[in-house]
Amino acid sequence: MNFEISDLLFPGFTKKALRELDSSYGIEFFYEFGKDYYWNEEVAAWGERSLSIHGPCVAVNLADAKQKNYAKVWEKTFAYAKKVNADFVVVHTNEELPASEELEAVQARVISRLRKVVNLGKKYGVQVLIENVGLRPKESLLFDLAEYIALFDIFPEAGALLDTGHANVNGWDIPAVVEALGDKLKACHIHDNDGLGDAHLPLGEGNIDWKAYFAAVKKFAPQSTQVLEYCCGFSDTQSLEEHLTGLKKKYRLK
Repeated sequence: MNFEISDLLFPGFTKKALRELDSSYGIEFFYEFGKDYYWNEEVAAWGERSLSIHGPCVAVNLADAKQKNYAKVWEKTFAYAKKVNADFVVVHTNEELPASEELEAVQARVISRLRKVVNLGKKYGVQVLIENVGLRPKESLLFDLAEYIALFDIFPEAGALLDTGHANVNGWDIPAVVEALGDKLKACHIHDNDGLGDAHLPLGEGNIDWKAYFAAVKKFAPQSTQVLEYCCGFSDTQSLEEHLTGLKKKYRLK
């Protein structure tokens, strides 16, 4: 099972800790938060390993009709992904939802814009993964479970990225989602919470049933990359690697 570490865990001036990460672990980075010259230096320092890119989720909101430059931002992202030979790029369908529009109209806009984004990914030869985003408590859930899964009938060339934290807050049966997505599930953002908010905690610090989750992944989506998308809990890569070793032993992961 392939594991990657999200650079969300090492923000700002702590990010250089990723240079010490064992090369058997890949890295997923938020491209929108740095200039190319910065990422060029970091990618070179990370050495030979798998890489993926988290697409823009602060500067771009596909649900916002007023944002017209989304394609330009996404094209720049895919161009860089091609340059560093990223395995995939993560796409959010939306962030906050417009308060004054009908849900169906926003869904139609996002699907139309997703089509352009997916086509840009094809242009650059980059695998696009659509993430389940939006949280019911924040009234930002644009696509419910059935509608999210249906996106892959609309965009068969795209893969799925299941975010376990978002799924838990929204009350989804996570192992059942893994089974439903099957070979469409190319990667997962794994982190924990108590079901009330998107806390991005280390596995075991919330109420997600990780034994059931990993059993489902091993059975239905063994090809999926597991991306630790924590935002707290570790100050260095040595303690993080010890944590990963413990997870692999506890859940019998290879």
